[in-house]
Amino acid sequence: MNDGSPVWDRLFRTAMTGVAKAAAIPFYRRKLRRFEAMLERAHAVQRALLFEKLRRCAETRFGRDHGFSKIATIEDFRRQVPVSTYEYAAPYITEVSEGRLDSLFPADEQVLAFACTTGTTGEPKLNPVTRTWLREYLRSWEIWGVKAIVEHPEMIGTKVLQVMGPGDLDRAPNGLSIGMVSSVASRFQNRVYRAFYAVPPDVANIREPLAKYYTILRLAMTTPVGLLVAITPANLIRLAKTGDEHRQSLIRDIHDGTLSDSLDVPPAFRQKIARSIQVKRPERARMLEQIVEKTGTLYPKDYWPLSLVACWLGGTVGYQSRELPRYYGNVPTRDLGLVSNEGRHTVPLHDGTPEGVLAVDGSYYEFVAADERGSPQPRVFECHELEVGREYYIIMTTSGGLYRYDIGDLVRCQSYIGQAPVLEFLHKEGQCADMEGEKVSGYQIAHAVEVAARELDLCVDCFMAVPVRRNGQIPNYTLLIERSVIEDSSVARQFLRIVDRELIQQNVMYAGKRGDRYIDSPQLARLAPGTWSDYMAAEAQRSGTGDSQYKHPALVPDTSWLDRFQPLDTLTVDGAR
Repeated sequence: MNDGSPVWDRLFRTAMTGVAKAAAIPFYRRKLRRFEAMLERAHAVQRALLFEKLRRCAETRFGRDHGFSKIATIEDFRRQVPVSTYEYAAPYITEVSEGRLDSLFPADEQVLAFACTTGTTGEPKLNPVTRTWLREYLRSWEIWGVKAIVEHPEMIGTKVLQVMGPGDLDRAPNGLSIGMVSSVASRFQNRVYRAFYAVPPDVANIREPLAKYYTILRLAMTTPVGLLVAITPANLIRLAKTGDEHRQSLIRDIHDGTLSDSLDVPPAFRQKIARSIQVKRPERARMLEQIVEKTGTLYPKDYWPLSLVACWLGGTVGYQSRELPRYYGNVPTRDLGLVSNEGRHTVPLHDGTPEGVLAVDGSYYEFVAADERGSPQPRVFECHELEVGREYYIIMTTSGGLYRYDIGDLVRCQSYIGQAPVLEFLHKEGQCADMEGEKVSGYQIAHAVEVAARELDLCVDCFMAVPVRRNGQIPNYTLLIERSVIEDSSVARQFLRIVDRELIQQNVMYAGKRGDRYIDSPQLARLAPGTWSDYMAAEAQRSGTGDSQYKHPALVPDTSWLDRFQPLDTLTVDGAR
């Protein structure tokens, strides 16, 4: 694709792309072979990682408190260190944030920053980003990227566009920055790799969502983007819609070498990007105008030479990826894997599937079967001991100061590569409702909605399910969807029937409760247009982590949640209520 850059620049880039492919692909294949060999002996790799972490941290306060120096076996480790949540590690992390690094780390370790996440309570959770942890985190990202490039070599010579959360949310008491892990990692990324990014990482610190997405597009529309990365499909949909809705302004800015003064962009960042912004690109602007004249829209599928789009394809947000071809064309998609502020836990190796092999060379992992969750002494498994088809909660020991940390993520073991399990993330703990013993999960709801939308050719890019129990009525699951998504009431009733059918097929307990009339068929509460965008903006502001980190829940178990909204109407399988 002619991207509007000068002819000599395109010729040079074409020549360099050929050289890069010839040199890079054999090098990348060797890296992959080493990684694959590691998967064959994953058990030994994991054990060695664990005992190395314990040895290095034996003289930290946490290490002394838990007798690391006396741990010689896995049984010792499990006896000395309990499975725990963030609250158990929080006092030690607080001390690190105040400058007492020896609470968790040896003298030769360096804490670079803190990654931050915010739960439903709004209380921040800080995770120290150490030099060792970051090296492990980036190593697994490199394997993901290497495999993607080997399978899509045409992306060599193009740019990477990554939509990230803010990297400078606050400062810890010791002066280190607190931010989202994607931005923190990019700040310390290898300079060579950073040269391939389409926009500077500081763009993530623009707080106002429209200003952020507009500025990303203003910078990236003038360069050939081959790989596009964002956590959720919703981020990608919003990026594409922003470009189309503001196409006239963007084209004018590209033509004139400007960035709209109406945007809430920090002056320091405007100054930083001034040199690249001030370049007038009339040829590129004309190309974009021709796209609009031809298609009536301005979507990325027409202005970027995309080779791969990467985001979450599974879990409770993956259903949104069904809408990506509308904006990005029939470009291959690849899941990012199970990624959190605590680490990168799986590495997807193929397109179009949410599965990923365990990242065995970073953190040490243990697993508790889902059906043993909450029992007094649940069995704990290592990576090579999982049963294919069974669901597990994942427990991790990291180089960021977390030991036997229960992150609350439910995964399903789908297969094995060597001794390493291939895992699919299902949902976070808490995204499960149980009014009458049915135990419906957010993953099951999301899958049912995805099937119904596909069968009826509906564009359902956002919804929420709430279990509802009202006096004198049989409890039901109510789906909240904006009315513009399903205007036709007869189609809405078909939608509900399909959702009900799929839940019955997925969940035997739900099927039983439906059959016994302990649970009624689903209902549909139709909301006013703009409800979800307003809700997401409020949630992003509440959390302080930005809209790009917001993950819309498919299911909220709180039965009173429906009271927060004012539906225009509510439909049942049989009619209006």
